[in-house]
Amino acid sequence: MTSHHHVDADVIVLGGGSAGLSAALMLGRARRRVLVLDNGTPRNAPASHMHGVLGRDHTSPLDYLKNGRADLERYDVTVVDATVTALGGHVGHFTATTDDGRTFSARRIVVTTGLTDLLPPVDGLAERWGRDVVQCPYCDGWEIQDRRIGVLSTGPFSVHHASMWRQWSENLIFFTDGGPLADEDREKFTARGIEIVEKKVTALLAGEDRLRAVGLADGTEVAVDALAVGLRFTARSELLGSLGLTTVPHATGLGDVVEVDSFGATTVAGVWAAGNVTDPSATVIASTAQGALAGAHVNANLIAEEFDQAVQAGRPRPALDGHFWDELYRESDKRWSGNPNPTLVQYAEHLSPGRAVDVGSGEGADAVWLAERGWTVTGVDISEVAVERARGLHDGVTWMAQDLLTDPLPPHSTDLLTLHYFGILRDGPADGLARLVDTVAPGGTLLMVGHTPSPGHRWAGFDPADFHSPSSVAQSLDPAEWTIVVDETRPRPAPQAPGTPHIDDDILVAVRTTG
Repeated sequence: MTSHHHVDADVIVLGGGSAGLSAALMLGRARRRVLVLDNGTPRNAPASHMHGVLGRDHTSPLDYLKNGRADLERYDVTVVDATVTALGGHVGHFTATTDDGRTFSARRIVVTTGLTDLLPPVDGLAERWGRDVVQCPYCDGWEIQDRRIGVLSTGPFSVHHASMWRQWSENLIFFTDGGPLADEDREKFTARGIEIVEKKVTALLAGEDRLRAVGLADGTEVAVDALAVGLRFTARSELLGSLGLTTVPHATGLGDVVEVDSFGATTVAGVWAAGNVTDPSATVIASTAQGALAGAHVNANLIAEEFDQAVQAGRPRPALDGHFWDELYRESDKRWSGNPNPTLVQYAEHLSPGRAVDVGSGEGADAVWLAERGWTVTGVDISEVAVERARGLHDGVTWMAQDLLTDPLPPHSTDLLTLHYFGILRDGPADGLARLVDTVAPGGTLLMVGHTPSPGHRWAGFDPADFHSPSSVAQSLDPAEWTIVVDETRPRPAPQAPGTPHIDDDILVAVRTTG
């Protein structure tokens, strides 16, 4: 059986750059179990040195990450070198599948996947990227100060970019790449001694392993020692849509980012983000700080959840009797959609009609669907309110307000027993479950569908473990009398109901062979 009933960690961190490792460090020090999933492609990998990092200025960014991983070894943090190929789940139970076929789960996710820089299609530019073709003046300006620096326009934001670079060199050339330049900006550049070249840029020219010139469309060359490029970018967010997370345009107009609040929380419950995936201008030290902040707030969120769970667990639990369900149904005129459960349709449409009992029939949609296909149906629910709503929907259905765990139907009296999201407490009547499944006749089918438990989620004061699951029911069946056809967890084939954390179903299909 495919099971999602546990989590491997409190938090999965997607990405092992400076933001991800910093978040993991903060969470590890908070005694959280953390998994870092990293494919080893940091944004600054082409750079030989990083700068502006207190205590680590002018050192290798890869060494910074190596040392960061070493810092994590003291804590309950595991770094997995793998590429994530799929994401899923919800707050309390997220999943991440990697390219080696493993699936990991956690209560929360921190996205630190960074971004991808989109290099302009200029011949020779990619080969010099991270060396003498640079982007950030704070990262690389000191090393190329007072040299002849070109700034290549990639959009409106490049005017600001060039203005910044003027602080590091008086010998600056602005390449419009054939694009327009506003009169106001032209006046500013001229006032500050910035040379303006308006022809189309076609190539970067190097010699003796250094940049020497920018080649133009008319065949001329402009000598430069370095070129600054304000790159377009895209957040590494290809898989985030499966979590309900989308990107938004960045204020510069140069790309898209994941939107977060001041603490790193995204618009999706249980998901935080930090670093360049949220802020393309974040340097190594800024990304490190963002990761630490996000990690601290994830921990605070988990603490609040754990206190709430403790309070809920300490409160008296209701009796799940007819009165309880009557009150629930009275809260609204219509509690359910009125559509049959998709899993019932999937499995029952291939069965030959006979006698069917729909346990927990509610407002009658499943029972009516079966009756319309020729089944002789008994719809049974513990709530008289629900049964009254269902009466009259179909003449082929017999409606009963009855607790089948204490007042069962006769043995071998049905060819199909369906239970959709019907809670059977483990501490209920000792033989209630056995007598219920015994109503299935030899050759008949038991179909049980339940919510896949979400760790930490409680309902009406009950923990998911308080109820029998389809899997536990399968284990209770005598293999000499039953054949298990399906016993697994599957994505729910219907839209997620508002407010519910469940998006997977546990499914049991069993055929009674003898008895």
